Amino acid sequence: METRNYELMFIVSPELGEEALEAVLDRVQRYLETAEAQVVSRKGWGLRRLAYTLKGQREGRYYLVLFTAATSVINELDRNLRLIEGVLRHMITRMETEMPEPSVEAPVEAAPEPTPEPVEETPVEAEAEEPAPTEESTEDSE
Repeated sequence: METRNYELMFIVSPELGEEALEAVLDRVQRYLETAEAQVVSRKGWGLRRLAYTLKGQREGRYYLVLFTAATSVINELDRNLRLIEGVLRHMITRMETEMPEPSVEAPVEAAPEPTPEPVEETPVEAEAEEPAPTEESTEDSE
């Protein structure tokens, strides 16, 4: 059985309460365990604004899971992720690079909202300045 490295990115609805969110994360974990996948790392990226509306939501909680699994179980894992009601979107990608060292799972916290950086305003000139005249060398030719 051939195993490969994969990356699972999924977005969970922000309307889920803490208990429902934990249930979704546990269900994803159980699917990976059922598929006999070796989870290398799990990271919560927190609440982020979506580029477009997904199932009526403008924001979502992002999660990234790096794992190693047999190629034969990926289609079943994909099907099972579609059945989880709180998951707005997911994507499983095969990684061409080596997996990083296994990391300890840190508690998932909401990411702080990014503060916009001030934009420097450039003054608009009312009139365009005319270029300065250039001195031309004048030589008298006789």
